[in-house]
Amino acid sequence: MKPLSFLFFISVLYIGTVTAAESTDEDILAQRGKGIVTQKSFSARADKIPVAMRSATLRDGNRLREVLNNLLLQAQLAQEAREAGYDQEEMVKERMRLAAEAELGEAWLQHYIATQPAADYEMLARENYQLNQGNMLSSPKLDVSQILISTKERSVAEAKELADTIYQKLKADPASFDNLVLKYSEDPSVSSNQGKFTGVKKGDMVKPFEEVAFALSEGEISAPVETRYGFHIIRLDAHIPAQKMKFDEVKARLIKTERERHEARVRRDYISGLASLDTVMTKEALEEMVRRQFGEDYAAPPVDGAESE
Repeated sequence: MKPLSFLFFISVLYIGTVTAAESTDEDILAQRGKGIVTQKSFSARADKIPVAMRSATLRDGNRLREVLNNLLLQAQLAQEAREAGYDQEEMVKERMRLAAEAELGEAWLQHYIATQPAADYEMLARENYQLNQGNMLSSPKLDVSQILISTKERSVAEAKELADTIYQKLKADPASFDNLVLKYSEDPSVSSNQGKFTGVKKGDMVKPFEEVAFALSEGEISAPVETRYGFHIIRLDAHIPAQKMKFDEVKARLIKTERERHEARVRRDYISGLASLDTVMTKEALEEMVRRQFGEDYAAPPVDGAESE
């Protein structure tokens, strides 16, 4: 990861400057008002992000800004509470203890899972592949060509009028499509691909384009389709049906799936073992909880065999 430039750092944080004089024992990362985020506290927060997502999260300016702003807001609120003496309230102390236990428990659970013996994920992936080959299919794909009349430098009405004119020409002479692409299309890539896009799948195209393209028959030309880019006239050149994929094509995905399944099993088994232990709770303790939560005058349901008034 390349070091963040000063200007990028400022654009991400927009929280003001922290001087060296304001830093005491800990290395301050950011400060807003009375809220301080240290390098250590940021690292602790980053450690909660799943490893597979951590790098992408911290490299994304918007997501990094969100993490930092949330930390700063929490620090500001906590400092306000401390200055008001609110952190000394007995119930608040207990809530803080519960929060600390939850963090410790989750951190330990993640550590426990990470330190358990790994399975042979590739072997499991091969077994999965052998048992489910019928489901290991590629996405259906299309080869399409298009003429794009852009609305970037003309009004929507003007673009639609031109697209309709071109469409009428194509209805009279469908074989002229390729020539009209070169004459009219305003797609920036037309000089290199002549308007042809091969092997496109759902999700590769904007929704209105995709819906029309996948509904066409081979060789069919659509009426103008409006998107945020302008008006598209689409020709379906070929429909490529879903095909069975080789193991190497799905290996990485299957290994990831098997690793996640294994970790989920370890988590489930460990938690089930803890939850299966006997729970000890006396009648007196239960009654005390009821009194604390509902008050001294709370009327408990009658016990079995007793008559209610």
